Amino acid sequence: MTSKEIARQIVQIAFEVTGAELNETDTLKECGLDSLSLVAVIAEMEERFAVVFTETQLDPADLQTLADLVRIAEQHV
Repeated sequence: MTSKEIARQIVQIAFEVTGAELNETDTLKECGLDSLSLVAVIAEMEERFAVVFTETQLDPADLQTLADLVRIAEQHV
């Protein structure tokens, strides 16, 4: 799976789970994801990608953009 395909799936997950419309230029917060919404998106990512992210991968300081979510997903798919 390519980075673009992963990004498309994450954008779809975020919209389905929270209604947020992620993009490549704004931060997750600017797109409408607060910390609770981010947890919901990550939980759905784990389910759809059939992965379990490590605690170190889920450091909120490192998860600020769509690219950050793609980066942690790429490590598993």
